[in-house]
Amino acid sequence: MSLHSELLGFKIDFTLTTINAFLLNIINTNFIVLLLCVVIIILIGFVIYLLKSKRDLKMSFNRIEQQLLLTQINPHFIFNSLTAIQSFIFRNESHQAGKYLSNFAKLIRFILESSKLETTTIERETKILGLYFDLQTLRFEGRFDYKIEIDETLDIDEMTIPPMLPQPFIENSIEHGFIQLSEKGVITVRFKKREKSIVIEVEDNGIGVEESKFVHLRSGKSHQALAAEITSQRLKKIKQLRNIDIKIEIVDLKSDNTSTQGTIVIFTIPFKD
Repeated sequence: MSLHSELLGFKIDFTLTTINAFLLNIINTNFIVLLLCVVIIILIGFVIYLLKSKRDLKMSFNRIEQQLLLTQINPHFIFNSLTAIQSFIFRNESHQAGKYLSNFAKLIRFILESSKLETTTIERETKILGLYFDLQTLRFEGRFDYKIEIDETLDIDEMTIPPMLPQPFIENSIEHGFIQLSEKGVITVRFKKREKSIVIEVEDNGIGVEESKFVHLRSGKSHQALAAEITSQRLKKIKQLRNIDIKIEIVDLKSDNTSTQGTIVIFTIPFKD
């Protein structure tokens, strides 16, 4: 075999080896690309699964919150409201009965609508509280007065809060705070702006938390802090799912100063500009 033939064969073998190596490199590269694609697809599927789980969790939260909202309207209040309407009718006070029934229907509609919302404007919240107060003052004729004070720096049409946070404590003031109170009761609800927070205060001049518990024990009735329990559950879920840490403080004014009596409940709700 001539030298030329040997060189030609070597060149062909080298070329084939190079081609094989190139093809093998392509195959390996394609395999790596394919593997990366599979990993990316799996990651995308996992992210979609997490998002779906989060959405399902949020839906569950909304259902729980709706139930909590509805339980805040005491069945006794609904029953007593209907009884009050009936009494107006029996006394031929048709105007009062009509007014009461109209406000009652509006309040129930607002509550059912609010149960579907995660947040509500301050303006809407004050409307609900106004209707609730009006019904209760008609029911407890002359027993108490109320005031709703709103800081002028608050944009009540834009700033939002979780719906019906103060309502259970207002109900507590009316049902328990004014027991054995010699003077007329007063409930004041304040909406304030404090730095990066909205502050809601519910203050009454009632007998105070500790005295109310004592009265219930003395009368043989059980006293459960249902308002605080329901609100605590709501705030815990809001923090878990929305990362909003709402603070609540309940102060017995009589225990702080013997010359003053009553209770004040303070909500501090952070907000972003």
